[in-house]
Parts: sequence; structure tokens; C-alpha cells
Amino acid sequence: MDEQLSFEEALNRLEKITQTLEDGGLRLEEAIALFEDGIRLAKICNEQLNAAELKISQIQTPYEQGLESKDESP
Repeated sequence: MDEQLSFEEALNRLEKITQTLEDGGLRLEEAIALFEDGIRLAKICNEQLNAAELKISQIQTPYEQGLESKDESP
């Protein structure tokens, strides 16, 4: 289910977890559970960023090749 979160939703949840952990006052078990959830959310964010980077690269490559072709034309 978490894998279907948008990047913004996952990042927002990750930021809330980070703040909660930084505030302290949690039992060890609670902190570990939040940490595990945070790691999972960070992985989701990373995967989505990697997918976005690949997509941008795929869009950009033909465009750049077109520019190179125009530069080489006499």
C-alpha cells in the first residue's frame, strides 16, 4: 500500500516521523518502529526520484541528439 504513495505524501510522512523522533520521549520500541517506517518511506521516495530522473533523461536525450545534429549540419 505504501508503494502507491505519491512522492509528496511519502516525504511528508517521513518529515513527520523525523520530527517525532527528534522530539524524543518515545519508548525504544516506538522509536524503532518509527525508524523502520521512515526507512521504508525513504526507500519509496528514492525509488520515485530515480524513476523521475530516468524519465527526464529519456525525454532529454532525443532532444539533445537533435541539437547535436543541427550543430553538425553545414
